Amino acid sequence: MKGELDGHWSIDVSGNWRLTFAFEGEDAVLVDYQDYH
Repeated sequence: MKGELDGHWSIDVSGNWRLTFAFEGEDAVLVDYQDYH
């Protein structure tokens, strides 16, 4: 991802919704469920 979410990953869930997260070692951190539109 770019900008503020540089270094994060995302997974499309449904419609405009995405699960975003970053990794710290092998752990997912900063997990968020976001509405992109």
